[in-house]
Amino acid sequence: MAAVRWLEHNCHYQYMDELLQYIRFGLMDVDTLHTVALSHPLVQASETATALVNEALEYHQSIYAQPVWQTCRTKPRFQSDTLYIIGGKKREVCKVRELRYFNPVDQENALIAAIANWSELAPMPVGRSHHCVAVMGDFLFVAGGEVEHASGRTCAVRTACRYDPRSNSWAEIAPMKNCREHFVLGAMDEYLYAVGGRNELRQVLPTVERYCPKKNKWTFVQSFDRSLSCHAGYVADGLLWISGGVTNTAQYQNRLMVYEPNQNKWISRSPMLQRRVYHSMAAVQRKLYVLGGNDLDYNNDRILVRHIDSYNIDTDQWTRCNFNLLTGQNESGVAVHNGRIYLVGGYSIWTNEPLACIQVLDVSREGKEEVFYGPTLPFASNGIAACFLPAPYFTCPNLQTLQVPHHRIGTI
Repeated sequence: MAAVRWLEHNCHYQYMDELLQYIRFGLMDVDTLHTVALSHPLVQASETATALVNEALEYHQSIYAQPVWQTCRTKPRFQSDTLYIIGGKKREVCKVRELRYFNPVDQENALIAAIANWSELAPMPVGRSHHCVAVMGDFLFVAGGEVEHASGRTCAVRTACRYDPRSNSWAEIAPMKNCREHFVLGAMDEYLYAVGGRNELRQVLPTVERYCPKKNKWTFVQSFDRSLSCHAGYVADGLLWISGGVTNTAQYQNRLMVYEPNQNKWISRSPMLQRRVYHSMAAVQRKLYVLGGNDLDYNNDRILVRHIDSYNIDTDQWTRCNFNLLTGQNESGVAVHNGRIYLVGGYSIWTNEPLACIQVLDVSREGKEEVFYGPTLPFASNGIAACFLPAPYFTCPNLQTLQVPHHRIGTI
């Protein structure tokens, strides 16, 4: 270890305890911790060093609890966030296993080479679409969705997995109690919450379940007051917000509900200005934004919703924004970074074709909001998921500040 060699040089032993606080023992593998760290005389002679190594060993032994045990000693240095896309449904491939991240290899030609700027990572254990993702402790969780079986039949699944960007690897976690697709997954405190959706028989569910990483176990919590699928959700202000969706009797909803985890109950808030299904929700600066989706007209025909509505958490009021989406998007992935909302992929109800566009809603400056097209996806896909995670340092070790995909291809 370089740090130990420096301590031994000129006998800098008085700095040992202070220096070893900055060593990222949690990023070392178990064999290294045993053979190098614990066996070294300097480490054996220091209670502080031994405690740090034992902390790292316990971290490795508690595989499922790692997302809630993250510290500065378990995270790589010099990582910046970038956009990841996970799974989805292509035209020619039913379910996608691919995990990619935006890597602007050539910023000068970013507008021309946008598609080439998506680097591929380790694929999911199984291809899926209409799944949900959540981020906890810089780990990516994927749950549910539709999977294609060997028979060619597709149906909702209970399975879930977790991606570690430090090692570019996937691990299976405990499956949910219900099969779910077209549902919502949110991370609050040390838990994940899965809300509603459709099961393997396409029955719409009212159930809500919670995943505890420390126990690697799902348990049911307070159900919704009705069955709901194709809704949107987001975690903001320490609460899980759910909007719109469709019931088991095919009723489109304009409701806004919020889950209070400490009280384990659902609370009704002011309804949306319009019914929406297959839409997306995101939060920026204590405001919720609902984007995309569709509604029904007086003839019960589907209509695209391009209006963007915002909800003020503090005043419980909805406002119609004076800026719209450039393209209607349904079944899109959504992710937020630095006051920008990224609406990823989806499909058009006019053509019934998947989309390859990313629309970026910049609401970072009040009064100067704008909507523009970001980089193009490597393939058109609906039922896709998106999130922001640290860039994988093993693929770009010298890249300390990775640019996020906010360059403009078109503006209002």
